[in-house]
Order: sequence, then structure tokens, then C-alpha cells
Amino acid sequence: MLPNKAPGPDSYTYRYYKAFLPTLKPFLCRLFNKVGNNTPFPAASLFTSITLIPKPGKDPEQVDNYSPISLLNTDIKLLAKILALHLDPLLPTLISPDQVGFIPGRQAYDNLRQAADLIWCAHTRRIPSLFLSLDAEKAFDRAEWPYLFGLLTHLGFPPAFVRVVGALYDSPSAQILIPGADRIPFGIWNGTRQGCSLSPALFALFLELLLHAIKLNPSVTGLNVGDAQYKLSAYADDVLLSLTNPGTSLPAVLKELENFSLLSSYKINVDKSEALPVALPTSDRLALTSLTSIKIVSSTITYLGIRLTSCPSDLYSSNYPTLIAKIKGELQCWGRYMISWIGRVNCIKMNVLPRLLYLFQALPAPLVPADIASLQTTIDQFVWNGKQHCVARATLYRPRTLGGLGLPSLFTYYYATQLAQIVAWHSEAGTRRWVDLENAFMMPHGLSRWMWLPRVHRPQSRTLCPTIVNFLRLWDKLAGKCDLATLPSPLTPIFGNKDFALGLDDGPIWSFLPSDVCRLYHLYPNGQLMDFKQVAWDSGHSRFSFLHSHQLRSFATQQHVKAAATAKLTYFERLCRGGTYPRGLISSLYRALTSLLDWRELSYIRAWEADIGETLDSEDWIDIWDMSCSVSICTSLQEQATKTVIRWYVTPTQLARYDPNVPDVCWRLYGNRGTYYHM
Repeated sequence: MLPNKAPGPDSYTYRYYKAFLPTLKPFLCRLFNKVGNNTPFPAASLFTSITLIPKPGKDPEQVDNYSPISLLNTDIKLLAKILALHLDPLLPTLISPDQVGFIPGRQAYDNLRQAADLIWCAHTRRIPSLFLSLDAEKAFDRAEWPYLFGLLTHLGFPPAFVRVVGALYDSPSAQILIPGADRIPFGIWNGTRQGCSLSPALFALFLELLLHAIKLNPSVTGLNVGDAQYKLSAYADDVLLSLTNPGTSLPAVLKELENFSLLSSYKINVDKSEALPVALPTSDRLALTSLTSIKIVSSTITYLGIRLTSCPSDLYSSNYPTLIAKIKGELQCWGRYMISWIGRVNCIKMNVLPRLLYLFQALPAPLVPADIASLQTTIDQFVWNGKQHCVARATLYRPRTLGGLGLPSLFTYYYATQLAQIVAWHSEAGTRRWVDLENAFMMPHGLSRWMWLPRVHRPQSRTLCPTIVNFLRLWDKLAGKCDLATLPSPLTPIFGNKDFALGLDDGPIWSFLPSDVCRLYHLYPNGQLMDFKQVAWDSGHSRFSFLHSHQLRSFATQQHVKAAATAKLTYFERLCRGGTYPRGLISSLYRALTSLLDWRELSYIRAWEADIGETLDSEDWIDIWDMSCSVSICTSLQEQATKTVIRWYVTPTQLARYDPNVPDVCWRLYGNRGTYYHM
């Protein structure tokens, strides 16, 4: 836990607890164990300070436009964190894939990509639909505790766990921190506290019952794609419903919301909720206005900060130009300030890049290259403060720990985010709803197999979904160019492969092999050809299976098939084979893409080695780069070290080459030539 987090009313920080942990640990352990045995916390421990954070873009004169953040005492936060660490691994099994907020392994873009795909589906198939974005009124603050604790018991949590959670909400009190105002304590009787590590998980469980009721209600119908129906998605208190037959579905949803409100005090903020009709006749739109006071918009709704449009082709123009123009204006303003070279790079990495990355992940729309190139030029000009560039772009964009400056390359980050979602295509069925949806668009060909086929062998795509088309086009562009895969790849599927004619049809060969043998590398476990005769016996089939075994052996022993099946997997192929979305995936992919240039190709490395008359190996250079990054916490000293390593400074010998009248001796008049090596 970070040591400098704001403390609660007792003013003890994490730094204090870490410094005196050997002394405090036994007392904290006894305290937490007693709480599990029905011993309440002291009232002072449950006292909280509440600070009000204004919501961006909202009227600060309105009380509703502030988020109350609870500053809990550190001992309470420690216990809440312990409970959250125990609860978080269970959430993916307790919470359906439709809910992604604060669930390990799930991200906001999961819902946004699903929403964009569903809008495209409704628009192209002309399915009258209503996309309803619901905003909950003070969602975290309205949760009723009897309902919440009853839900935990119903879900089968151990009584001791429920008692400890209950102890955190046993008659707490709070004070509001307002400059110049008296701090008047008051009691709290409902809600989960924003600022508590346990609150997000509790709210996800709190909301799951409502979502489950809506999904089970036969009067609420969603979009049917393949064998599944898509009715809703949620991120914390932001719920998006995708409804068909709105005249029937909408009243049923409102009834479910009313019933849930009576049980839990959950309430929808009608003024901030919106409904977007897609392919809905005008008469039906007018009829909906009599069913609800929720605003029905004509072209766009905002969900999780993204403007979703009724026309899929407007998705890019409704989101990117506004953000790009805003960033350019900010960079122009920041350029007036005296900011160091590395400080300017850090401004881009910490302020500009996160906003763009969110769009790169959330919007499945192809980029307009001219827009991103223009923004990259503006960023480069900001970093160089309008002066001439002195470092090659390949060095500028390379990570600092690999000999570069670490300036974000927007196109490369875009490629990394798209490749990360291609990795997500390989998730198990049922873990990501948008993956199941896009696979349904491609039926009977699964995306995670179809993409690995050579382009000339691919069956005709069954969908024109712009998301899928854009990703496959990007994959074909980058696969060979960026060494993401060997062609053909060990991940090439056996079935649907034109090299193996027997696997093109749904014949008995499909049932002959185990279900986990579906790619070329499966034919050579541990580098050895699998025993097809043993597989035939294990399959329990008739002697006809021996014919299949000989046919498979003939296919597997072809020279080009064996070479592909036994080839070493690339970094990206290993990610796809794993079928998981590891933490830091985008950063890892970006690092790999920006490091394609061999480190020996960096021009300053050759220059340094020529100066010292010695060839340094990669470990030497890694040590040099690490030391230049960690020479000091002062950015000015870091900048000086980095500029020296990449030979940014102009030396007397360089000036002498430009002007013969300028001497090439050291400026300090030591009589030596002023080379980098001398400096």
C-alpha cells in the first residue's frame, strides 16, 4: 500500500504503520481476530473524514456534482484490504461476464466493444432496438446494509467473513471536510464507502442480483446472435441495456428496477439516463416517450466516457477529433512553460497517453492516419520545444531501459492495444462476452483459429463486422512485418486447413482426435510425432479410425507441416496459446514493437565503440542505460546523463566540421581534441 495516502481522522499514515510494523503487528492481529468473534471496533476507529471531489465538467454549485471520498483510518483500511484480497479471486466465479467493473481480468473496454458490435448488428440487420444507458443516483451511498449482508449469507460466504464485513459497518460516523466550515459528526446508516478497498467488490455483488433478474425476465428481450442473447452490460453503477421489442422490454425493465429499489434502495437518476434507438420506426419512438421519462436521443449516448452512435460509421468522428483538438490546445499552452526535456516526455506519458490509450482500447474503429500523424507531430514539437530534432525517431521512441528516450509513439501504441485484444480473442468461451459475440458473427469459423490460416487458405469471412475486418487487416499487416508469428505458424489449425482436405468437412475425423488437439503444434508434443494408433484405440472408435490415423500421419509428416509444427513459438504466439490477458500486456507488446531495431543498429553505439576502440556486449549497454535512468531522482541530472549517452551535445570537433575557422580543441583549453570521449 502506498505510504503517502491521505490518512483518516487519527492522522496515522501507512508510513507510520510500516515503520512500526514489528511493534504493531501483534496488536493488529489480535484486534482483527477479535472482530471476527463479534467484538466491535471502537467508535473512534470507525470515524471517517469525507472529502468532496468535484465531478469534471459538472456545475460545482450543485451538491449532486461532487463525489464523496471517505478517508478511513489506516487500521480499518488494512482490514478492508485483507478482506478484498481474499474476495477478489472469487469474483470472476460469482459475477457474470456481463459485469466488468473492478473484477480481476475484466476491463471497461469489454463492455464498450460489445456495445459497438451490438449497435452494428442492430443497424445492419435492421433490428428495432433500444440501447438504454442507466445512471444510478448515488449508487454506492444508497446500498442497504440488511440487503447486502443477507446477500453475502445467501451466496454462501462463511459466517466469520460476514461478521467481519459487518463490523466495518457497525454504526460508523463521519465528518465532511469543507474549508472554513465546522466539522459536525453524523452517523452513517447505509452505503458502501468510496475510498474503501472492499467497496467495489461489495457493490459488484450488490448489483449482480438486479442484473440476474433482468436476464431471467422473459419479457425483457435482447439481441440474439448465435446461441446467446445479449441484454445488458455493467461497469460499477453504469449499466447499458440492449433491448429489442422496446414496447414490451422497457416496461419490464422499469418494473425490475422498481422491485430492486424496494429491496435495496437502488435508484435510477432519470435526468442523467439516456436511450438510443437503433433502426426503430418513428412511431415506436414516440410511443416510448409515454412509457418513461428517460430522455430518448436521436444519434448518440455517452457510456463510460465514450459517445456511442446509432450509425457505426460515425463512431470515430464523434470521439477522436474532439480529444485530439483538446490535446493540441493543451500542448500549445504547456509549451510556454520552462519544462525540462525529460519532463516534457513525462507530461506526454502521464497526461496525454492514458487518454488516447482509453480510446484505442474502447473504440473498435480504424484510425484516420492523418489525424494521428498530425498529433504525433504536435507532440514531437512540444518535446523539442519547437527546436530542431537532434535524435532519430527510432531512438526517441525506444524505451529508456533499451537505449531510447521513451517518448510514446502513438501508432505503435495503437498497434499494441489492438494486438492485446487479438490475444483476448483466444480467451476461453464464456469469459469475455464480446469475444463470444464476435465468434458468433464468424460462425462456423472461430476467430482464434481462422486468423492463423494463411490468407490464401482462409475460407470466406462470414461477416462484414467493421471491428473484425479492421483487426484482421491489422493482423495481416503486422504478423510478418513485426515478427509476431512464423508463417505458417505452429498455431495454424488442423481443421479448416486446405492442406488437410479431410478436415474441411464435418466428418468422423472431427470426433477421432481429442478436443485439445486442434493446432499443428499439437501433432508434435514435446517435439515428437504423436502416436495416432494409440489415439485411435483411446478414442474408442471402430477400425475405421485407423484409416484416419494414417491420413493424419501422412498430413503431419509433410515437410512444411512438420517444420511449422515444430517451429519455436514467438512471444506473441505464446501469449495467444496461453489464452489469458496478463497484467501489463499493452506495455509488453509496445516494448516488443519499439525494440524491433537491433540495439547494435543505434547510431550512437557504433560511435561510442569507435571512440573507445572496444566492442561492448548487450549486458554492458543495459548497465549503462540503467545507470543513466537511475543516476538521480532529479530530472535535470537524468537528462544530462541521457543526453551524454545518446551523444546529444555538440562537441568542438563537430563544430570544426561545420566551420573550418572554429578550432576543434577542448573548450577548457587542455590542448586535447574536443571529442565525446575526451569530454
